[in-house]
Amino acid sequence: MKKLLSVLLAAAAVFTMSATVFAEAPSADDKNKKEDATFSFDTDVSLDYIHTFGNAEDTNLLYVLSDSGAISGRCLKLSENFSEEVSNQYGGIYFDAADLGLENFAGYTFNVNMKISSQAAKATPVLLLFSDGAQWLSEKVSTDKSESWITASITVPPTTENTNFGISIPITSGFSDDVALIDNISITDNYGKVIANVGDIDTSLAEAPNTFVSVITVILFVLLVVAVILGVVYAVMKLRGKYR
Repeated sequence: MKKLLSVLLAAAAVFTMSATVFAEAPSADDKNKKEDATFSFDTDVSLDYIHTFGNAEDTNLLYVLSDSGAISGRCLKLSENFSEEVSNQYGGIYFDAADLGLENFAGYTFNVNMKISSQAAKATPVLLLFSDGAQWLSEKVSTDKSESWITASITVPPTTENTNFGISIPITSGFSDDVALIDNISITDNYGKVIANVGDIDTSLAEAPNTFVSVITVILFVLLVVAVILGVVYAVMKLRGKYR
């Protein structure tokens, strides 16, 4: 009886340590969520932070989440559909600092992963990353590497209190096709700190109960109950033997 009780208590201790390790150790998904606090466009929430501007209505600019072609998960697909030439060459999407809980983007750097379509590459030599507000800033993104993921970036000077950041599509002649895929936009301050995620990354895995830990917890509880019962029985038997 004493040996059996010892075995059960030892097993309970092992399961306790195992449950603690699995409960505390972050999963690969959790680690990625912390390290990739970006606009990854994995859920519909990310669409709430996108605004259009300029000729977006004239070119019938459409942005949707795509299940294919992404770096991981889903990505944002931009497309246009218009037949007549438009006079305004500026149009596209942008993000507002206020939506991210910031007063402005002074000192922030934007890194954008883009895959420009071959059709867009034929229609324009460049796309534009821009920052707007107190001052217009722009960086040309060449379309000569179409159908390949590239990283483009733009930095807002610390003294420039711009409130918008976006992507402009300077296609003014008739165009009807996909323009580009966008994924994993990271926004960092001038200290290199990534801006907090605003909810576009799927957190269902993090919120779901850990089945493995739950099973271990149940087994642990059963072992402890059995160990307590056997302990009580063992103590009673010893007392009975002592007073016989």
